[in-house]
Amino acid sequence: MDNQEVLQRTLNRARRALQILEEEKAGYGIRVPVDLQIELEDKQKEVTSLEVRLSLLQGKRSESLPDNLPRYNDVFVGRKQEIARCLEALSPEERGWGVVIDGIGGMGKTALALEVAHIARQQALFDAYLFVSAKTTWLSTEGVRPETLALSSLDSFCREFAKRLGQADIVKMTDATERRRALLDALRGRRTLLIWDNLETLNTEEREMIAEFLRKLPTPNKAIITSRHRTGESAVTIRLDRLLEAEALELMTEKGKSHPRLAQELNATKPEILTALYEASGGNPLALDWTLGQVAHKGYSISDALQRLRNAAKSPDLYGFLFADAAETLSRNDRTVLSALAVFLTPAKTAALADATDLVITEIQVSLERLVTLSLVNDLDGERFGLHPLTRTYIRAAVSGTDTIGTAPLASGIRFDSTAQHKVLRYWVDFAQKYGGYNKDAYKTHDKLEAEWQNLEGVATTLREIAGIPGALKDQQAAQMLIDLEDALSKFLFFRGYWDEHLRLGEWCYQAGKALSQWSNAGWGAYSVAWIYYNRAETDRAASWAAQIAEAMERGGSRRDKAIAIRLQGLIAEQRKDWAEAERLHQEALAIYRELEKEDDGAIALNDLGKVAHLQGHYDRAESYYKQALAIAKKLGLKQEEAYISGNLGLLAIDCDRPSEARPWYERELALAQEVGRQDLVASTQSGLAQVLEKEERYTEALPLAQAALEIRERLRDQDLDFSRQLVERLRRKAGME
Repeated sequence: MDNQEVLQRTLNRARRALQILEEEKAGYGIRVPVDLQIELEDKQKEVTSLEVRLSLLQGKRSESLPDNLPRYNDVFVGRKQEIARCLEALSPEERGWGVVIDGIGGMGKTALALEVAHIARQQALFDAYLFVSAKTTWLSTEGVRPETLALSSLDSFCREFAKRLGQADIVKMTDATERRRALLDALRGRRTLLIWDNLETLNTEEREMIAEFLRKLPTPNKAIITSRHRTGESAVTIRLDRLLEAEALELMTEKGKSHPRLAQELNATKPEILTALYEASGGNPLALDWTLGQVAHKGYSISDALQRLRNAAKSPDLYGFLFADAAETLSRNDRTVLSALAVFLTPAKTAALADATDLVITEIQVSLERLVTLSLVNDLDGERFGLHPLTRTYIRAAVSGTDTIGTAPLASGIRFDSTAQHKVLRYWVDFAQKYGGYNKDAYKTHDKLEAEWQNLEGVATTLREIAGIPGALKDQQAAQMLIDLEDALSKFLFFRGYWDEHLRLGEWCYQAGKALSQWSNAGWGAYSVAWIYYNRAETDRAASWAAQIAEAMERGGSRRDKAIAIRLQGLIAEQRKDWAEAERLHQEALAIYRELEKEDDGAIALNDLGKVAHLQGHYDRAESYYKQALAIAKKLGLKQEEAYISGNLGLLAIDCDRPSEARPWYERELALAQEVGRQDLVASTQSGLAQVLEKEERYTEALPLAQAALEIRERLRDQDLDFSRQLVERLRRKAGME
C-alpha cells in the first residue's frame, strides 16, 4: 500500500468524522456547546490539511498553499545522515517541536534546512511551508552583500508568519503577546513547517522568547531553526560539521559544470592540491564555494585561490563574514582560550589549556562554554576541545596583528593579544625539553613526544613564521624558542625516523642561530641537516652543510663544538673513500675528546676509526677499535652506542665469514635498538640477521627480516637502501620465489 492510498483512507475517515460532528451540531440548533464547536473546527482544519497533502502527492499543487520557500537552484551534496535525522525529527511521532541546526558560519545550515523542507514538500508532510530569516547578509565572490531584511524579534517573526498564512487580523494586532497566542491558535489543526533562519543575529532575550514560543507549538506543526549559536530546547540538535572529502570533491565537480573555466582548472589540478583545498577549508561548503568562485569569476588558478583561502588577511570578506559578529562579543579570557587552541593542532583538554595559559580551570570552563555556544570551538568526545581549520586561520591572523585583520569587516577592531600565544608556544617548548633532549636516558620518554608530535610540529612552524626567518628577524623570543625546540627534539626525531622533519627543523635552527648571532646553536642546527644528508649518502649536500658547521663553530663554538665539526668531516671523507683523510680527522677529534675528558664522545670516535679500518679490510684493527668503544659504552651505560657498536662487530663477523659469532652481536643490537627506539638500527639488525640466515642457507627465514629492513630504509631513504634491495632480490631468488 503506497503513501497516496494510506492518505486517501485517512482523509475518508476524517471526512466521515467531520460529517458526524456536523450532524451532531445540527441537533443543537443555535445553542452549540463550546467543546463541540472547537472539536468541529479542529476536524475541519484536519480535513483541509489532508486534502492539500493528497493533492500534492497527486501532483495537483494548490495555488493557495502557503509556501514561500526560496527557489532552490544551487548545488547541494552529501548530508544524507543529517537529512534523515531532520526528517525523523519532523515526523508526528517525534514529541519535540522540530530540529535545531547549528554550527560555524558557512557550514550549510540554511541550505540543509531548505533541502529538508523541499523533501518534506515532495512527500507532502505538511500543508504549509514558511521560511523567514533574521538577516539576508550573504557572501558572494564579489564580497559581502548588505542586509535587506532584518527581523530582530519574536514579534516580527510572528507577524511575518501570520502574513504568509493569510491571517490579516493577526498581523493588525497591536499587542505582541496577543499576536503570539493568536498565531498559536491559528496553527492548531494544521500541519505547518516553520523555518526560522539565522537566529544568531537576535539578542539572548529574543532567542529565549522564541524557544518558549516553540515549546508551545501545537502538534503536528514543526519548526526548523538555523543558528550559529547552540540552543537545544526540546528539539533534536544537529551541529553541522565538515563535508566528507568525497562530498567536497563532488561539490567541486558540480560547480564546474556551470563554469567552464573552473572545470578546466579542476581537470588540470593535481589531486593532492584539491585535497589541500579541502583540508584548508575544513570541508566548509561556503569556503569551498568562495575559493572556487575566485577561479570561476576572477581568473585565479586553484593553487593561487588556495593561498588566498589560507591567508585570512588577504580574504577579509570571507573571514569577516564567518567570524566578525562573534569576535565582537569575546571577552579577554575568550580570546586567550582561542589563542591557545589555535596553537594546539590536536584537541585539548581543560587541564592542558590551564597549564598553557594563566587562567584557572573555572575561567577556562566558562569561556569554553561560551565559545562552544558561539560555534567557535568544537566540543569533542572525552571532554576535549578543538578548532575548525578556518577558525584557526582566522585566530592566527588576528594574533599576528596584520594591517587588514582586526579592521572592518574582518573583526571590527577586535585584537588578539600575542602574549597569550607566546605563553602557549613556551608551554610546548617546555614540554619538549621535559621529555626530550640529549641525555642517555631521553629515549625513555620519547613516547610522550610521539603522542604530541602533531602539536610540536605545528609549534615549530608557528615559531618560524613569528620569528620571520629566513629574512629579517621579527621576534627574538620566537627565534630562541625555535632553537630550544630543535635542541629538545633532535634526538627524538632521528631515533623515531622523522628524518625529513629533523632536517627541516635543523635548517630553521641554523637560520635562527645566525639571526641571533648564536654561532654554536647555528652550528648544531647545521649539524642536524648534515647528519641526515650523511645518513642518506647525499655526500655533496652533507659536505656543503659541514662547511657551514665549521664556519659557525669557528666563529662562536666551544672546543668540543669544533671537534664535532671535525668528526663530521671525517665521516664525509669516509663516505668518499678517502681513507687517509678520514682516519686523520677521526684521530684529531679523538685527541680533543680525550683532552676534554669526554669519554662518551671518545667512544664514538673509536667506533668511527673502527669503521674506517673495517671498510679497508683491516679487520684486526677494526675489532680492536670496536671493542675499546664497546667497553666505554657499557661502562657509561650508553645503550644507543652499545647497540650500533654491537652491530658493527656483527657485520665484522659476517665479513670474516664467522656467521655463528655474528648472531649474538646482532641479537644484542636488536634488543638495544628496540629499547631505545632507533629505527635505522632496527633495520640494520634485521638486515644483519638476514645475512646470518643467508650464510646458513635458511633463505625463507631470512627473507621476512630483509623485507622488514627494506621497508624501514625506504621510508628513511637510508644510505643502505640499495644494499637492502639487493639483499631482498637475492633472497627471493635463493628461496625460489622468482
